[in-house]
Amino acid sequence: MRNKVIFYIILIFTFVIIQVNFLNFISIFGVIPNIVIVLIVSIALLEGKIHGAAVGFSVGLCMDAVVGVALGFQALLGMLLGFALGNTNKRFFKENLLVMFICTFISTILFECAMFLGSYIYGIPLDFILTLKNIIFPEAILNSVLGLILFFIIVQINKRWFYNQGKNRY
Repeated sequence: MRNKVIFYIILIFTFVIIQVNFLNFISIFGVIPNIVIVLIVSIALLEGKIHGAAVGFSVGLCMDAVVGVALGFQALLGMLLGFALGNTNKRFFKENLLVMFICTFISTILFECAMFLGSYIYGIPLDFILTLKNIIFPEAILNSVLGLILFFIIVQINKRWFYNQGKNRY
């Protein structure tokens, strides 16, 4: 368990550093991918609602500390997203790539719409339909495709390092 927590902490900081330092300057088809959503979805699908909520809160808090306007807003969104997706953990085959694709697509749309709502509440005038068409939907597709690759890597690491950990204890 301790090794898994250390692994999650390393993943969180790695994904936040990559998101802030590299991906914010790379535009693919006019949108910036958001890999922290992919991390939240991956951990929530693999580990359940408690781990998903904890990782979502931690990632959101890190993102709030680095780029956020209101400390805690992305943390709350990440926690709710991780908890909601973690509840679907027992209903689906958790390592299914199609489930990951669909969950990432829907999660990106919900997360970005909530961020849009937060921006609107803070008084930033934006056109919702234009934002949805030009930014949110392309970002959801990009995150879903990128999420398949990252999810596959996380599943393989999870299988190799943590699956046999309980069996070879003694």
